[in-house]
Amino acid sequence: MSTASVSPSVPAMNQEPGLSEPQRIANVFFAPAKTFADVRRTSRWWAPFLIGCLLSYLLVFAVATKVGWDQAAENTMKLRPKQYERIESLPPEQQAVAMGRVATTMKVISYASPVLLLAMYAVFAGVLLATFNFGIGTEIRYSQALAILFYSGLIIGLKKGLLGPLTLFAGLNAESFNFDNFVGSNPAYYMSSTDTVPWLYNLLSYLDLFTIWSYIVVGIGFAVVGRKKISTGIAVMAGWYVVVVLLTTGWTALMS
Repeated sequence: MSTASVSPSVPAMNQEPGLSEPQRIANVFFAPAKTFADVRRTSRWWAPFLIGCLLSYLLVFAVATKVGWDQAAENTMKLRPKQYERIESLPPEQQAVAMGRVATTMKVISYASPVLLLAMYAVFAGVLLATFNFGIGTEIRYSQALAILFYSGLIIGLKKGLLGPLTLFAGLNAESFNFDNFVGSNPAYYMSSTDTVPWLYNLLSYLDLFTIWSYIVVGIGFAVVGRKKISTGIAVMAGWYVVVVLLTTGWTALMS
C-alpha cells in the first residue's frame, strides 16, 4: 500500500480575498487605505475611469440644458479680462464670431473630456511616479500610479458630476455659472469673479474642500502602495499642491 505525501498548507494570510469593485470605490471616500492596499494586489482602474466619464457627462448635460454653451462661453471669458476686452472692442459681427468660436471650443473639450482625462492622468501618473520612486524610494509600477489617480479622482468627480448638476437644476443663475468654480466648497465661490482680482480669485479657489481632499487621498494612495508612512505621502502631495497653486496663480496674474 502506497501512502501519498501531504504537502503543508499555504499560510492563510496569502489567501485572503481581494476587495470587490464596489468596495474599492466606496472605500476611496471612507477608508482609502483599504482601497490602495488592494491596488497593490491588482492595479485595475477601468471602473473609476468609466465612472469618471459618466460623472463628466452629467455635468456637460446639465450645462448644455440649464446654461447653454453661448452663456457658458461668455461667463468664462469674463474671467479673462484682457481677452474679453479684446473681443468687446471688435465690431458686433466679429464679436459674435469670436464668442461662437469660444463656445464651440468649450463644447468640443467638454464632450472629449474622457480622452482628455485619460491623457492628463497618463502624464500626472508619470510625474508622480518619478516623484515617489526617485524621491522617497518607493517601487510603484506605472499601472498602480494610474489606478491611484483614477480612484482618487472620484472625489473631484463627486463634486463635478453630482454636486455641480444639482446646483444647476436647483436653480443656480445661468449668468453666474462659472465652469471652473460652480460648487460652494471654497471661499472664491462666494466672491464676485469679475470684481475680484483674478490671481486672488484663483488662489482662493484652490482652498477647496474637494481639491484638498483629493490631494490627501492621492498621498495616502502612493504611501500605501509604496509601503511608506501615510504622513510621508501626504507631505509629498502637500508640496505638489503648493507648487500647483503658485504656478497657476502666477500664470493668472500674468494673463490678467
